Amino acid sequence: MDSLTAAQADRTAASPLELRVGDTLDNLRTFRVGILAPLLMGFIMLFDSWDSIAIAYVMPSLSREWGLHPAMMGALISSGYIGQFMGAIALGSLAERFGRMPVFVASVAVMATLALACTVAPGPEALLAIRFVQGLAIGGALPVSITYINELAPTMTRGRYFMIFQWLCMSGYAAASLSSTVVIPMLGWRWLIGLGGIPLLLLPVVMLMLPESPRWLARTGRAAQVPGALAKLGGRIDLTEADLRLAAPSIQGPARIPISALFSPRQRASTVILMSIWFTVAFTNFGLTTWAPSIFVTVYNIPLADALRYAAATPILFLMATPFIGATMDRVGRRPYAIGGCIAAGMALLSLALFRFDTGALVALVVIGTLGSALSSFIQWPYTAESFPTHLRAVGMGVSSSMARAASMLTPLFVGVILSTGAAISLVYSAFAAFAFGAALLWIFATTETARRKLETI
Repeated sequence: MDSLTAAQADRTAASPLELRVGDTLDNLRTFRVGILAPLLMGFIMLFDSWDSIAIAYVMPSLSREWGLHPAMMGALISSGYIGQFMGAIALGSLAERFGRMPVFVASVAVMATLALACTVAPGPEALLAIRFVQGLAIGGALPVSITYINELAPTMTRGRYFMIFQWLCMSGYAAASLSSTVVIPMLGWRWLIGLGGIPLLLLPVVMLMLPESPRWLARTGRAAQVPGALAKLGGRIDLTEADLRLAAPSIQGPARIPISALFSPRQRASTVILMSIWFTVAFTNFGLTTWAPSIFVTVYNIPLADALRYAAATPILFLMATPFIGATMDRVGRRPYAIGGCIAAGMALLSLALFRFDTGALVALVVIGTLGSALSSFIQWPYTAESFPTHLRAVGMGVSSSMARAASMLTPLFVGVILSTGAAISLVYSAFAAFAFGAALLWIFATTETARRKLETI
């Protein structure tokens, strides 16, 4: 059978083998699972963030070199996110059918190769096309990697464990921002984008050192492969012939999990809420992140070098704060941080929409708005992975994160139209504030806490 009905895919009862695998992973204290996996995967995904945001920092240079109109600037930024939107859905579904690791490796290989291809783009049209195809891989790599790391993490310290991976992944924004202040003036914009090819050097290490997700193997009936996967991580589980016969898969064979399974009666409400949170948070966060340098230069006439430094302040501050958040989110919970971040972002952006400020206060409020929305984005990664059962986790992450890609695709076009028509910048800030407050309401009234919850109980 090539596919499953939504009702069949909605089965979530964990088999005895799944429970044993979960307990084994919870008790593993080996280097590969405790340190290597989050560090290696996180460093590779740093360049997912790098590739995603680098276009924002090269845009002022591109605009001058190619004489770009604001609408074309918006289209160049959006093209990558259009690809990411499609890739997040398609590759998340493939990861449920063929496994986390092969889909992750293929996605990263394409992503990094096309980063190199961007460096030889002769004009905006070619760059737009390359960025779109690259976006397919970027969009797919993120939900699959989040799913994989979440499925290795120990239950009681999952937030802290996941933070190691996520901190590295999100540091790509800061790394690209800081590097732009040196690389672009000295070497040009092509070098900044071309550095996204570095993961090609790391993929062989991933393939050699890390196995397929043991939880996915157990869930999909590949019981014979479970001992080998756990052994590669330094764990052990002994299965007899009777165990293999009894380890009946919850989902038979390499079946395709239909996206409709996310909207079955049991899962529908959670899926819609998570999709809405990803969209509203990303509309604000990516809008501010991708357009801040250009807005500083074109609207407020701030020199390019200063604009890049101001834009770099946000990811640096965020990276300083995330270790504390990651270390406490298992005890404090996910929701309080997400709610506080959205409210802070909304208040800062509403102030920018209603009042005029000098440069110092303006930059400070933009930083607060970006930090607040980034905090909610930081929390929703592990929260979403903890909200779907194993056989739906990758496709659920893909569909949810595709909403962030959709928002990221629309935001540059929205801001580009506002700037090209000469309308007041306060309209942009008002829209961002509205989405930030909308996300806060969703977190407050439509979510429940997931900290310290065993994945097998979902």
